[in-house]
Amino acid sequence: MRRIKGSKKITDQNILPSDTNYITIKTMYNLDSLSLKYLIEENKDFLNGAVVQKIQMLSKREILLSMRNLGENRKLYINVDPKFAHINFMTDKDNYFIKIPPAPPMFCMLLRKHLEGGKLNNIRVVDYERIVEFYFDIYDEIGSLIPMCLSVELMGKHSNVILYNAKTKVITGCVHNISPEKSSVREVWGGVTYIYPPKQEKTDILKSSIADFYTLDTAQISDKYYYFSKGLTDFILKKAAEAKKEELFSLFQNLAGGNKQLILEFWAEKIKEEGLFEPDLNNLNGLIEAYFSHFVLKDLVQGRKNTLLRQIQKEFKRNNDIILNSDKKSNYLAYKEKGDLILANIYKINKGDKILATEGFEIILDENKTPSENAQWYFALYSKGKKAKEVLEKRKLEAEQNIQYLNEILFTIKNADRPDILDEIEEEISKFSGKNTQNIKGNKENKPDVKCIEYQGFTLYLGKNNKQNDYLIRKLSNPEDIWLHTKDCPSGHIIIKTENGKKAVTDEVLLYAAKLVKENSSAKESSKVSIIYTKRKYLKRPPETHLGYVTYKEEKEIVI
Repeated sequence: MRRIKGSKKITDQNILPSDTNYITIKTMYNLDSLSLKYLIEENKDFLNGAVVQKIQMLSKREILLSMRNLGENRKLYINVDPKFAHINFMTDKDNYFIKIPPAPPMFCMLLRKHLEGGKLNNIRVVDYERIVEFYFDIYDEIGSLIPMCLSVELMGKHSNVILYNAKTKVITGCVHNISPEKSSVREVWGGVTYIYPPKQEKTDILKSSIADFYTLDTAQISDKYYYFSKGLTDFILKKAAEAKKEELFSLFQNLAGGNKQLILEFWAEKIKEEGLFEPDLNNLNGLIEAYFSHFVLKDLVQGRKNTLLRQIQKEFKRNNDIILNSDKKSNYLAYKEKGDLILANIYKINKGDKILATEGFEIILDENKTPSENAQWYFALYSKGKKAKEVLEKRKLEAEQNIQYLNEILFTIKNADRPDILDEIEEEISKFSGKNTQNIKGNKENKPDVKCIEYQGFTLYLGKNNKQNDYLIRKLSNPEDIWLHTKDCPSGHIIIKTENGKKAVTDEVLLYAAKLVKENSSAKESSKVSIIYTKRKYLKRPPETHLGYVTYKEEKEIVI
């Protein structure tokens, strides 16, 4: 019988492997004013007359407006995080992992008070700006009409959502307060008058002549004209690389004047660069949703991973310190030797002697004790030191097993691609470190969301963390099902369902499952990996072992 995990000692200088350092996402393109203009035009039929049914805030920078119109319910997602500032309607639920905080932010409560039940009577994109204004008809307690405006400003680090009275222009509240200390140009906070940001010193290309265009270098186009961001300009210039100057001017004018085809192609290209699905070129909302939700979800996962890495780093250090301390030399054996020498020379010792010199040793004696009492005192020190060493050895063994287990968790953190999987890992780490898991987000009795794969008439289940692996073995598998795992390195577990032995697993299915194990292991980049497999009935989880730990027998091996 063998164990599936090998031990690995982590030193203070290498608490975390270099390939699991904290992660950042790459630079992405911002939503430009032209894309915002066409996005609102695309959805204007639904927005005009829509009623706000529910308002939620997923975070301090994310707002979700549930709206109804034309017999349809839709959710408008607003994100004013400087990295991802954009809006879109949610159409693909798989792009989001929505978790509503138990206590809504104050701005959420303010929006609910003023906008829930309100009817949207007008939508306006401010000329040349990345600002969209939603005008609502709101009635107070006595039935008086109060026009309110929700201004969504998507301007990088200055992004904001501002609620103000459309008649008096007085701000009711906003996501980010901008005080005089923060800006001498524009104040934004409850009670002051709403004003637009300072205008850019640019020109409307629709009101410009081709003569002005001729004087520009292509690198100056985005700095000279409204609408065209640097990324969009570069895309157009690349698309029309062979175009003459007058043709290029006409192309930019048509784009600003209402021809959004190049906008659709621009976002489709950005989506393809990220390796996402083949986009629908006729749906700008779908393109913007796919692009930004990819980065928002990726940033959420990376941020959660970094948090968990910091937690697990502390556990690595704590257990590694135990190992280092247990390796310190102890002189408890010398106490036994001294006690034996005292007994062997007891006839030479008189009460009151302070030193026994024998066989090249000088043994310190307590002059107030008899020779026998001095010997017993050294034997007591020996016994105490021996017990302490045994305790240290036991703690060292536990620490080595813990580090082995932490390496498994480290692999699952790196391999996780969804927040709900990270919730399970967070709960696992909290239980391991002895913290209270009552308020952990993922601490529910729900079934782990293991991946199910159909292949050639067989059902395969893949576990991506220890909680899922444990669930596979205890709940989803039968004794005759086939279990696979990498040999001597962390990996996900795979179960091949055999209808409790009624279906014989073919070599092709077994090879496919083995390749899946390799792809979901820490050795997926290796040229050769050994995969072990056996029947589920030959697995055993010893008592008082970590989650996901099993021993096995009757195993066979496949080399991938």
